[in-house]
Amino acid sequence: MASRQHESIRNILNSAAKPLKEKGKTPEIHHMRHLLEMGTFFYLLPWGVHQKQVQIEIKGSINRIDADLLVPNNADRNKILLYFHGGGYTIGSTHSHRSMVGKIAKKSGVVALLVDYRKAPENPFPAALEDALSAYKSLLNRGKKPENIIIGGDSAGGGLTIALLVMLKEKGLPQPSAAICLSPWVDLTATADSIYNNSGHDPLVDILKMKKFARLYAGDFPLNHPHISPLFADLTNIAPLLIQVSTSEMLYDDGRRLAAKATESGIDVTLQTWDGLMHWWHLFQRIVPEAGDAVDKITVFIKNKLNT
Repeated sequence: MASRQHESIRNILNSAAKPLKEKGKTPEIHHMRHLLEMGTFFYLLPWGVHQKQVQIEIKGSINRIDADLLVPNNADRNKILLYFHGGGYTIGSTHSHRSMVGKIAKKSGVVALLVDYRKAPENPFPAALEDALSAYKSLLNRGKKPENIIIGGDSAGGGLTIALLVMLKEKGLPQPSAAICLSPWVDLTATADSIYNNSGHDPLVDILKMKKFARLYAGDFPLNHPHISPLFADLTNIAPLLIQVSTSEMLYDDGRRLAAKATESGIDVTLQTWDGLMHWWHLFQRIVPEAGDAVDKITVFIKNKLNT
């Protein structure tokens, strides 16, 4: 059974989302972006973690990618967590995820690079994946060793993490030490059973949003393109994975099927599951005990892989 703190938050979010769900509507993207920023306004960095806004160069372009460099006092600056936030490839930012990623970095003793990749509909696929690749390359170009890097992300950021691993393999670039996927969105065709069976448990996600976000991100490309829905990609020879998911999430089957396929492909996979939790429960790590437990397990994984 989910904790009292989790259920209180879910009830509040359900009350806020109910009118729109009953009308079968989704709010405008710019409204959703604003609401998420306001909702995470007081999600502050943990004590002892310092933030520096940086820009990542894109080779062959005058544009830059905005990112947050999160540096705990105790960090080994050679050990890096490269993180991609969730939000259906359309919403979310470094601000919305700074508190959670900062806590992971502090507890793990690593530096985190939290990337504000380009989002749809202004920048559909492959913009986000190109930015993810540029961010990883920038670390290598600065002398960071791949065995000292872990890539991670939640929801769409988890899907972007797997897509990046696949692209690195295709381009002959070194894999990171490992990758972390928190409730990853890896199948944008939205055909999994859990999307429909668990639709009543997720106040922050619904079928209409998922289908809208998927089409906005994919643009003219098919939804089952292996770089868009990496569940359909060849997963052999990618980095070891930590996958966390709740059995009551709409994206439960995405995480479960990703774990199964990666395992069948010979990848070292750690699958950790919780019961009764909504999507994006990790973001509430300051309040929800299950989220704190998940962060602790992420920390153990990172320390084991990076020997911190």
